[in-house]
Amino acid sequence: MPPPKKVAKKAAKKATKHPPGHRQTNDLRRAYEHMSRVEILQRSLKPSDAKVVTTLATLAREQLEAGNNQQAADLLRGAEHLSIAALTDQVSKKVRLSGELVQSITEHFNELTGRADEHWLKHDEQRGEFTQIYKGSRKNATSAFKHGAYYQALEFARATEALAHVSPHGAHKLKRGEKVLRLTAV
Repeated sequence: MPPPKKVAKKAAKKATKHPPGHRQTNDLRRAYEHMSRVEILQRSLKPSDAKVVTTLATLAREQLEAGNNQQAADLLRGAEHLSIAALTDQVSKKVRLSGELVQSITEHFNELTGRADEHWLKHDEQRGEFTQIYKGSRKNATSAFKHGAYYQALEFARATEALAHVSPHGAHKLKRGEKVLRLTAV
């Protein structure tokens, strides 16, 4: 580990790279990009799958209105991955994969689901639609993986990991001086 003086100097230099509010602006951009992709993907979804994605998009819009851009971006990232997983048919185009690729996929799957489980444990057990979506996504990831539908399993795992970052209690409070950033001009 570098000496404390060097660590402090590096932290100060890093802090000056981004202006105040950079994180919030970056999260707003991420939310915008995910929302655009989700809207495109929703057009191809079956009604039952579209309902889940619409629920997450609605929750994300509520978070945006409250100024919780990071929560909104994570909700929309989860919705995007769920959309892709739903569009990926478990049984179609099963390709024989090399042992090395299966091993790499397995490691990545375990990493994603492990992170999701770790983040989710930080939340109190909640009832409601959001928790049902999270648990359904986690269950679908495991099921797809067991059936060898690796691409679909990874997409469900990515959705689960994204949703695990969202606090079911809402998001952080705005700091003094921060303003709510919007996707559209008011």
